[in-house]
Amino acid sequence: MAKLPDHVGIDFGTHTVKAVELRNILTSTPELVNLGSQLTPKGVINSEERQDQKKLGVALKMLFDTAKIRNRNVVMALPEFSVFTRFLEFPGVKKEELGEAVFFEAKQYVPMAIEDVQMSYVTIGFNEEKNAPRVLLVAAPKKIIEIYMNVANFADLDLIAIETESVAMGRAMLKSMGKRSVVMLDFGANSTDMSIMADGYLVFSQSISIGSDSLTQSIINKFNFDYNRAEEFKRNYGLIPNVLEGKIFSSLTPIMDSIMLEVRRGVEFYKNKTLSASPNEYLLNGDGALLPGITEYVSKSLGVNAQIANPWLNISIDNKFKDLVAKGGPSYSVAIGLGLKDE
Repeated sequence: MAKLPDHVGIDFGTHTVKAVELRNILTSTPELVNLGSQLTPKGVINSEERQDQKKLGVALKMLFDTAKIRNRNVVMALPEFSVFTRFLEFPGVKKEELGEAVFFEAKQYVPMAIEDVQMSYVTIGFNEEKNAPRVLLVAAPKKIIEIYMNVANFADLDLIAIETESVAMGRAMLKSMGKRSVVMLDFGANSTDMSIMADGYLVFSQSISIGSDSLTQSIINKFNFDYNRAEEFKRNYGLIPNVLEGKIFSSLTPIMDSIMLEVRRGVEFYKNKTLSASPNEYLLNGDGALLPGITEYVSKSLGVNAQIANPWLNISIDNKFKDLVAKGGPSYSVAIGLGLKDE
């Protein structure tokens, strides 16, 4: 594959769009050139309406202007819930036959007409016992890809590559934290994405349709707060059981328990499908990972070792960016992973 030119990684979230530009990405310590974030216009993510796509393009253009980002080459991530991924093995299939075999298998698994999706795959090792190449199949609806091409055009940017959020996040965790076998939980506003890396390869991902906005809504429902006040209480007290008589904690735990249940189901599906053990180390990413007490809660609920991801490790950061980096923390994992993409 051809090497990508220097570019900016763009991560579209329900509430914010984030951008990260890196250089010297093939070295042991890439350098942060620039970063920024911009509020996402309400209801525009994945919208097929050109007017919504234009609003998102305008927000992206504003991000580049405000952060003074001059590089027009961009790599974008597709939201995990809009992409289909599947781990497959092909016993006895030769390397030169793999593409045809993947296409044949894809017709059985992809929940859409093959002609309506853009499909690709990455080889992720080899099962010696079965004499089987291992593959991660990725299929994205062509209409979703077209949306992000339109957004780039509206922002006067050159979209040079697209990939999934989980692939980008895995790259960031491998490069920054040296994690080769880990479960990644990405706590977004409308969903929680779970993905598993084994020996440095992404082998499983799924999107759970419960996110941190559901936590805010639970506080609103219980205490009749307005959105901003509920959000403030969530961010300040989160999942700490011994503050405010445990009232915020008790309002959030039913939602968190639902997420943890789906994570457990995902892990069991992965183990049954691959006949492999799941990693016991969990990295928490996204804006929702900043919730007080979340690492202890996930660790106890799942019986695992959970920690907040730090995608900025091993990246050279100028002092002028220190405050932004400290505040953003794990919410920039996807954008950093996109910035690190080299081919």
